[in-house]
Amino acid sequence: MKFKANKTLVASMVFAALSSASTIAYSADTIDVIVKLKNEQMPFSVSANRSLNAQSMSTQRLHQMQGENRKRAVQSFVSNKKITPKHIYNNVYHGFSATVTQEQFEALQNDSQVEGVYKDEIYTIFDPGLYQSNKKKHKIKDLKTTKKKRKLIDWPQVVPQGPIDSGAASSAYRGADQHVYVLDTGVDVRQKDIKDNLGLGYAPEFCNWPSNKKLCPMPFSDDNGHGTHVSGTVAAGDNAINALGMAPEAIVHPVKVCTYAGSCPGSSILAGLNWAVFDMLGRGEPAVANLSLGGPTSLDPGDCTDTGYVGDNFVAESYCNAAHQGMVVVVAAGNSSDDAAGYSPAGFNSTITVSSYTTYDDSTGEAVFTNFSNYGDGPNTWGDKKSGAITIAAPGDTIVSLNRTHANLLLSGTSMASPAVAGAAALVMEKHPQSLDFSAFQNVRQMLVDNAITPAFYSTEPDNDGNPLNFPHEEGILSLRFLDE
Repeated sequence: MKFKANKTLVASMVFAALSSASTIAYSADTIDVIVKLKNEQMPFSVSANRSLNAQSMSTQRLHQMQGENRKRAVQSFVSNKKITPKHIYNNVYHGFSATVTQEQFEALQNDSQVEGVYKDEIYTIFDPGLYQSNKKKHKIKDLKTTKKKRKLIDWPQVVPQGPIDSGAASSAYRGADQHVYVLDTGVDVRQKDIKDNLGLGYAPEFCNWPSNKKLCPMPFSDDNGHGTHVSGTVAAGDNAINALGMAPEAIVHPVKVCTYAGSCPGSSILAGLNWAVFDMLGRGEPAVANLSLGGPTSLDPGDCTDTGYVGDNFVAESYCNAAHQGMVVVVAAGNSSDDAAGYSPAGFNSTITVSSYTTYDDSTGEAVFTNFSNYGDGPNTWGDKKSGAITIAAPGDTIVSLNRTHANLLLSGTSMASPAVAGAAALVMEKHPQSLDFSAFQNVRQMLVDNAITPAFYSTEPDNDGNPLNFPHEEGILSLRFLDE
C-alpha cells in the first residue's frame, strides 16, 4: 500500500518526531552519549533467540516480543537513574542516547548494568557538490528553473545511467510491494515524481524551518536536497516526468537523520535505523535501507556472524542486528579516494557497500572508476568474514535524479551509486522473496555479487588536474539482467 501525504500522515509524523529530541547539547557541563546496556537474555539473531524462547513462535512475533522486552528494560533503567533519554533503542541495539552531566557520565561508566558509554559522534552525508566529474562539464543551473520563473516546471522523463547500465529500465520487475528506507536529509514531498511512492516516514532530525509549512510541510521534509536526489534514484516514478528510478513502484520511507547542513549525529542515525526495523517488523516482510553517509573510523568493525555480532564496535553491532532481523542495508563507500575498510558504516560486513564507476564499455570490457570513489578488496578476495569492504559498483558520475520541489539535478558521488543498488535489492526481493532474518541480507548480497559483470580490465579516471590514478578495484559492475532470464 502506498501512502500519500495527508492529514493523518502529518499527525502521525508530528507525534513520531516530537517523541524524540533532535538537538545536540554543546554545554561544557554536559555530554551527549549513547549508552549500551548489558543484554544476555534478549538477543537479536533468530538462532540465538530460538535457544532461549518458544520454538513455535513466528519469527516476526519473536523479533517484536524481544524488542518490547528490551524497550521495557531500557525504560526501567532510565527511570531509576532519573535520566531523560533522547532516543530509546530496542530494535537494533539495547540502550539509549541522552545528554548527561559529567557526574551522570561517570556513574554510567561504573554501573553494573551498563556495558558501554560512548560519546555521540557526528557523521556526514557524502557531499556530492565537491565531486563533479572532471570530464563532464554539466552546469547544474541548466537543470533548474531560473529564479525569475515563479512556476515550478517539471521536465520530460530522463532515464538515468543506473537503470540503463544495469538493465533495470527494461526489466519486468518494478519493485512492487517492496519497501526502502532512505536514511538521509529527508524527502521533499512536493516533488511530483516521488510523492506517490512515499510511505510513512520518521524524523530524528527536524526539518530546519518547522514554522514554514511551504518549506517544511512534514518533519522529514528535505531541507538540503541530498535525500530527495537519493530517493529519486531508488524509486522515482515511471510517470513521464523528471527521472526514472531503479524500482519505480517501490515504496520509499524517508527517515531524516541529517540536518540541513548535512551533519548526521550517530544517535539520530541509530534512532532512524531502530525505527526502520520497527516499521519493517510491523509488516512482517524484509526490507531495504540505504545510507549515503558515514565517516572515517579507527575502530575494528568486528564480525557479523550467522549467530550474531562478535566484537566491540557498538555501531557495527547495530547494523548487524538490523541485518539479523531482515533488513538489507546498502551504504555508500565514501568519496575520499581511500580504503573503505576505514569508514563507518562502509567497512562493516553486515552491509552492501557500493563504490562508484563512471563508464563501462561492454564491447571492450573496460570499467572506468570515478577518481573520488573509495575502494577496497572486492568479493573475489573476501575471506571467511565476507568483508572487503566493497561489494559492488554502480554509476556515480553526474547522475541525474530529482531536484527539490521539481525537475532534475545532476550530482556525483558514491551517494548516488548506493541508492541504485538499494533499488536493485528491492527488485531482487520482488522476484525472490526473503525471510525475516539474516538470510535476507546474505541471499540478496550473494545474488548481486554472483550476477555482477566482471570487467576485463579497469582504470581510474585522472584527478581534476589530469594526473593519472590507479586505485585498486576488485568489485564487479551492477547488473540485473538475470532477473528476466
